[in-house]
Amino acid sequence: MLDSVPKNYLAGLDAVVLSNASGLSGKRRNGSVKSRKRRMGLAAASGLYHPASRGNPAWIEMFVDNTLRGWERGWWLRIHFISESKLSDVLFHEIGHHIHRAVRPEYREKEDVADVWKVRLQRNYHQQRFGWMRVVTRFVRPLFGPYLERQREKLELQMLKRGQISQAEYRESVAKKRSGDTPTAR
Repeated sequence: MLDSVPKNYLAGLDAVVLSNASGLSGKRRNGSVKSRKRRMGLAAASGLYHPASRGNPAWIEMFVDNTLRGWERGWWLRIHFISESKLSDVLFHEIGHHIHRAVRPEYREKEDVADVWKVRLQRNYHQQRFGWMRVVTRFVRPLFGPYLERQREKLELQMLKRGQISQAEYRESVAKKRSGDTPTAR
């Protein structure tokens, strides 16, 4: 997944650590993090971005058990596209925090900026990793394209209403699809 991210966006990022929240020490497990002006327990987080400080480089910590929570027993995770999408949601969001902090600062809500970068990086990754899907969609789009697009938009609107995606993530995804623009790595 990291190979799909342009190298200039990863400048200054030292490591991506895969961990599990159940293995956190008591002090860290009881800690909290701030997200969208609300506090949440560290044990419930899917990932953390640790910015560079006091001579230590920036790094990302992903809690795989929290990322895949609710999907452990299903057969869905055996499909590479789905399992990689779940992991890439967290990884690219945290890389979005790194890009926002170290490479391309913006004056917006930091979670919104990270969500927009997540959509852009994930789209780039899926185009590189699952290129064969473009061939399939060339044949399917003329037959079912408008119907599938409406269903995708309805699903994303439902996810927005349930709080599964942010407003910025929804706008980035739907606006790009409607305008027909291809995302550019800015």
